[in-house]
Amino acid sequence: MKHEVTVRIFNRDYRLLTDESAEYTNDLASALNRRMAELLDGKSTLTSQDAAALIALEACDDLFKTRSNFENIRNQISNYFDDATASKARAEAAEKKCAELKAASERELAELKAASDKEIAELKAKVEQLQKEITLRKSFASEDSDTAKDMIAKDISKALGTPEPPKYGFRK
Repeated sequence: MKHEVTVRIFNRDYRLLTDESAEYTNDLASALNRRMAELLDGKSTLTSQDAAALIALEACDDLFKTRSNFENIRNQISNYFDDATASKARAEAAEKKCAELKAASERELAELKAASDKEIAELKAKVEQLQKEITLRKSFASEDSDTAKDMIAKDISKALGTPEPPKYGFRK
């Protein structure tokens, strides 16, 4: 909303239409009056028009530098945003890779456990078989101290259906 404000700048009144408040506009006029007074007090050869031109030049210089700084800041923010976006993408890729590696390691662990369980079961079965063999061999060793010839002779007699032959009693 436009405001009509009258300001006094170096002993001259100016009627202005502005979007700013009257207080703000008067503060600007006061700052301009102070700056003009500083310039005119320091150099007696300057006119008020010269002071106004120098102040306008300073204001343009400040404006250009502010715009340049603003553009630099905007570029930095844009670069930071681009860096942050790239970093976020790298972080998401790393998280995805971690999840893939975790899943792969869990699969490998399950496979190793299954293979290990199978090998343990096979070894247990082998141990049981060996224990049975040991028991069987012990029983052969404890049987009447028969020699191999005696055992063969018994087996032949059984197969032929004849009475058991006498023991040879050969020992090594």
